[in-house]
Amino acid sequence: MVIRGETNLIKVYDLTPVIDLENYDLSESSDIQRLQETIGSYIDAGEAEAVSLPTNLVGVLPDSAEIEINDNVYTFEDVEYKNKSVDELISENFNEGDVILLLQGNGDGYFEYELNPDINDVKIGYTACDIEAPDEPIYDFFCDLMLPDLVEVNGEKVDIIASNFYPKDTLVAEVYVVREDNGKYLEKVAEVDILHEHWDLFEDIIQVDYDDPIA
Repeated sequence: MVIRGETNLIKVYDLTPVIDLENYDLSESSDIQRLQETIGSYIDAGEAEAVSLPTNLVGVLPDSAEIEINDNVYTFEDVEYKNKSVDELISENFNEGDVILLLQGNGDGYFEYELNPDINDVKIGYTACDIEAPDEPIYDFFCDLMLPDLVEVNGEKVDIIASNFYPKDTLVAEVYVVREDNGKYLEKVAEVDILHEHWDLFEDIIQVDYDDPIA
């Protein structure tokens, strides 16, 4: 079985140990620039610590997705979903006041599995967001996506045996603070300039390839 389609990636860095937002006045452009430069230097030097989450934040846009099994091609409408709450992911892995950097990339993804099951036996994870999710860019970027890392066949998780990612947009890096008000949520505080060659920062999540996508 193969899943392919337009794919969004997110890599999370915990900046809490190295960034104290109390030292920055985020209403001042000079302080925002200083914050951007400081975070950029940590990324360039490899000093920012990536957060290990229970599932990779790799999602395929359903409208573009193809699921190929034994030369038969299906769409997202042909499979059953298993919702993964983005709110729960935030609540279970972050504390109020945490400062995190979300490195985001978009491109074409290819995910291959050893099994070729009946399509009716397949369940695919899906990022479900509360309809009252905050009006922040990250929710638009990662809500309502198929999760190739969370695929089940007859109730048993199946692993990806090969994957490739083909970048097609520029990287976006945004700084968020974890807030709490009837549940935890993310609030954007700044955007950071990231060089194009930093696509290699995703290599521990997925193989990044600059050739044409696998047909």
